[in-house]
Amino acid sequence: MDMILNPKPEIRNPKQFLNSKFQNSNLDKHSDSNLIAKIFFILIVSLLPLFADVGSLMRKGNGLMRKGKYEEALKTYEQAQVLEPDNIKIHYNMARALYKMGKFPEAISEFELGLLTRDKKFQANTFYNIGNCKFKQGDFDGAINAYKNALLFNNKDIKAKQNLELCLKLKEERKNQPESDSTKQQQQKQEQPQPQERISKPEMSREDANRILEALKNKEKEQKKKQPKPEREKVEKDW
Repeated sequence: MDMILNPKPEIRNPKQFLNSKFQNSNLDKHSDSNLIAKIFFILIVSLLPLFADVGSLMRKGNGLMRKGKYEEALKTYEQAQVLEPDNIKIHYNMARALYKMGKFPEAISEFELGLLTRDKKFQANTFYNIGNCKFKQGDFDGAINAYKNALLFNNKDIKAKQNLELCLKLKEERKNQPESDSTKQQQQKQEQPQPQERISKPEMSREDANRILEALKNKEKEQKKKQPKPEREKVEKDW
């Protein structure tokens, strides 16, 4: 009967053993760093579509605006706003679409977020556009106030000066006009020159973004307060 001999265990030199352990440790560290790099790369790649979506939605919305499809443009900007709620450019474009649709109170609400930035030129343009909204509503006092604020931030704004002078003139004419002559008032309103829309690109810092987010939260809270609370239904007792 053949005997199976167990092989003798390998006797390692202690120095060789330590060297092999050190090499394995370095390999482990190298593989760990590779793994971290791979995970980081995957995260970056997975986030790219998110940013690309916002950019593509903005381009799509701008294209729709140029075609005069304001309602579709607004819906597109709203989709972008869900992805980046603190992006002032999105809110600004939403305001432009609302303005074109004749929804002036809603446009003002979106334009006002531009006042939270520290970009003075953009703040001036924001007041200018708010003035245009007020003008369209026939609120000459509100428009005058907005154009004055626009000039405080940019006293070289010729269009703001012209619109301010126009509002002051129309306000005076309205004051001197008999209230009974409503047909003539309507005709003059249609014939009067209209303010030009102004497009501006804001420069926004992280602080501006945080202020915008906070303003949006407060706005949402105020809207919830205004909503009527449902009355509790009285349940008759079953005796």
